[in-house]
Amino acid sequence: MRIEKCVKSDKENSEKYLLLNDDKEIGYGYILEQEVNPIEIYINENERSNGYGKFLFEKLLEIVKESDKKALIFDLTRAQYRVANIIAFFGARQIETLENSIKWALVLK
Repeated sequence: MRIEKCVKSDKENSEKYLLLNDDKEIGYGYILEQEVNPIEIYINENERSNGYGKFLFEKLLEIVKESDKKALIFDLTRAQYRVANIIAFFGARQIETLENSIKWALVLK
């Protein structure tokens, strides 16, 4: 299992990384230059619930930790519970609950 940085991202102001198992693409993720939701991940639907999302998030988090950021903020809907579970695993805490979303803070060490 490995991640590979794409030469060019298809999203503005971001770096795109592919998650590969051998040469099969399992999913992808972005590190975005924005204050809220600075990391986005996507795992192919038939590959979910195998720990790939956690693996990809961890690798992207390692890259972000090399920057001067002190914390990451995520604003997630209740439907994004898989991402919420992943960021909570890495120590994120709920900081605000709204009607349609929950804000999380992940302090970088």
